[in-house]
Amino acid sequence: MNEFSFEFAGSTMTWHYKKFAHLCDSSIYGTWGNSAVLVTVLRGPAKEDSDFFPLQVEYLEKYFASGKIMSSPYNKREGFPTEEATLKGRIIDRAIRPRFPKNLLDTVQVYVTVLSYDPQYDPLTLAFNTAVAACMSSDLPFEGELSGLRISLKDGKPYVNPVDVTALSLKAVEKEVPMNMFVGLDKNGVTMFDADMPEVAEDLVKESLRFAKEQSEILWKAQREFAQQFGIAKKEGAMQSIPEVVIERVESAYMEELKNAVSDPQKKGRKEKLEALATKLTEEFKDNEEVKWFHILAAMDKEQKKMVRAAVLEEGHRIDGRKFDEIRQLSAEVGLLKRAHGSAVFKRGDTHLLSVATLASPAKSQSTEDPSGEGLIHFIHEYSGLPYAYGEPGRMAYKPGRRDIGHGALGEKAIERIIPSQEEFPYMIRVVSEIMTEAGSTSMGSISGACMALMDAGVPIKRPAAGISVGVIADDTFEKYHLLTDIAETEDFFGEMDFKVAGTEVGVTAIQMDTKRYSIPYAVIEQAIDAAKVGRTVVLDLMKQTIPGPRQQLSEFAPQIETINIDPEKIGKLIGPGGKMIKEITRLSGMDLNIKDDGTVEIFGAPASARAYARELIDSIFEEFKVGEVYDGMILENRAFGSICKIVRGDLEGKGLIHVSELADKFVKDPNEIVKPGDKVRVKVVGVDDMGRLKLSLKQAV
Repeated sequence: MNEFSFEFAGSTMTWHYKKFAHLCDSSIYGTWGNSAVLVTVLRGPAKEDSDFFPLQVEYLEKYFASGKIMSSPYNKREGFPTEEATLKGRIIDRAIRPRFPKNLLDTVQVYVTVLSYDPQYDPLTLAFNTAVAACMSSDLPFEGELSGLRISLKDGKPYVNPVDVTALSLKAVEKEVPMNMFVGLDKNGVTMFDADMPEVAEDLVKESLRFAKEQSEILWKAQREFAQQFGIAKKEGAMQSIPEVVIERVESAYMEELKNAVSDPQKKGRKEKLEALATKLTEEFKDNEEVKWFHILAAMDKEQKKMVRAAVLEEGHRIDGRKFDEIRQLSAEVGLLKRAHGSAVFKRGDTHLLSVATLASPAKSQSTEDPSGEGLIHFIHEYSGLPYAYGEPGRMAYKPGRRDIGHGALGEKAIERIIPSQEEFPYMIRVVSEIMTEAGSTSMGSISGACMALMDAGVPIKRPAAGISVGVIADDTFEKYHLLTDIAETEDFFGEMDFKVAGTEVGVTAIQMDTKRYSIPYAVIEQAIDAAKVGRTVVLDLMKQTIPGPRQQLSEFAPQIETINIDPEKIGKLIGPGGKMIKEITRLSGMDLNIKDDGTVEIFGAPASARAYARELIDSIFEEFKVGEVYDGMILENRAFGSICKIVRGDLEGKGLIHVSELADKFVKDPNEIVKPGDKVRVKVVGVDDMGRLKLSLKQAV
């Protein structure tokens, strides 16, 4: 039987080799508690004239996994992955991608399908480690023994596998979990980091990372033994190779020109110089059928990487001339968009972005649904990077790609722990960061921009957060290396890692990391955590100079809140049958209403005159018809003892009885002699019976 079991975090994790999908290169059905996933690995031929490794990782969540059916009345079938599923797929992708040869061209697809969802046993932890085991047991040239595990805190100490993954959701409405850290580790270091936390001290983050390494020993051992038991012989596959003639030509004739281009600190100048050089080389090799355009670009990249490494390790400076801990020139402004509720511009070198905050009533909160359940989101941060941000034409995508989703989520995680609760600030909050120029670490810039936009809007955040990216340039063995604070795009592309840390002056709120190496040594990561703290302090100082704190008043265009109180017993009357009454008030006034169980009614909107009108409409519902007053009415039906009449005053409606004795000054045998259903009349309220029903008179209204 192709089954392998081991104990992890107090429970049994089991991998069944090719229980399903036996036509795949490798497949594992994995279980842990009541969670179950299917991981399949497929390998295909290299695409003709391909210049990159075509790895595709998909994380698919089925609603049946948690015994649910999608709530949409129009569609019950899973479609595009949710943003949450997309982010989980990115976590696995970022961790395993560096474990393949950099020049591999074979098509590789890894599909993770969650078949059973048990919140007590994190499906992502199960899926991550099962995916590594599946790749190790395939014929792919994959460097294995790579753990993925989730760490949280209990009584100030790290522990593995938090008991309820649902509470750790990246889209949780109110986060009370003290740490949500997911890391990918091998014996030598860290390959992936994805975490959010409520201003945790750097030393505790390091302690948690060391704890994760200890717990990983079990997973590394299991992966190794599984691959030895079920794995097959490895096959190298198609590899990209750069014709030597191209490398020789670049090294013999164009090194100075290439160095001049890559050293240009301005993105536009650097881009123009590199394009000009590529054009020259393309012209030189136009008659050589063996040399493709991507060979030329690959050769240029290879030499640029050497230059970046030499500048740092041999010459003692960065390729753009900065010191290792020097941040690019910073600037910021707020209140640029006068009609928006809050706006901020943030610049760091060529990186340039605009963040805009919008406030709305809780009624506008976003509903969310996935196999873990349903909920409401009161704070959203979105990242939008259109082609113009890169300074060149590109495909316009109206649906955000994985990168935009990931960057937006990172900013959201960095900020959501400092957002006030709904009790403190009962608003739906949406921040959009529009990237104006992409030149490295825009995701970290969006955190600063978003926080300043929130403060400009008057959102009482606990304190501002900022982010900084730390990179590293190292030799092949990491015996010699230097950390680089605030990496520009050249250092990101040719460096070894992109380690992004966000936080406040108190502590860390979010971390994300990916690398181009198998892993980054643990000691280097700990140093990077400290370097990021120093770097973000510089950014926070600029933000405080730009806007010291949240504005005391909301924008005149932002929806204001007015509160009134009604008898809780009369909430149903305000709502009306099927919500008819409250919908009508919203339609007439344009305001949103939020009704609480204690009878508190919050009126959201602008301007003040519209809020006042909504208040009048609400008041009219609870105004009683007064005895002695005359009102317009309409006969609804006639009975032997009198007529049933509807009376109205503005938006107030009521019903009462006109007794036969009150229809006329004479004796009335049949009400139809005086009035008929549909007749419009004027009636006087003459009393209220013991049941609270109105007594009306037609003859006294004359």
